[in-house]
Amino acid sequence: MPASFGVTLATAPSGGVVESVDVDYKAEVKVLKDTDGGFSDARAIAAEYSFSVRGKGVATVTAGGSTGAPSNVSGKIIITSVKQTQTNDDWESFEYSGSAYPQAT
Repeated sequence: MPASFGVTLATAPSGGVVESVDVDYKAEVKVLKDTDGGFSDARAIAAEYSFSVRGKGVATVTAGGSTGAPSNVSGKIIITSVKQTQTNDDWESFEYSGSAYPQAT
């Protein structure tokens, strides 16, 4: 039985094996100060996920597509890069990356 480490793909490649999934989340923070110059409030804006997926087999995603993001990534998803590799001493491998914007529709 394969081990699961918490981050999975919404749709795994058919006939392929996912070896690694990396997800980064970043947001710009705006701080509101009160009239005395002290902290009043803060809000995260312009949030963005960046992700990359590596594995063996044939990638089932395309650059510019909107499917293939890890399960914990939401929002407007755009696959920005897809790489397929073949060598004569190993299985075909794939690597793709993308971005997601949670506040976009």
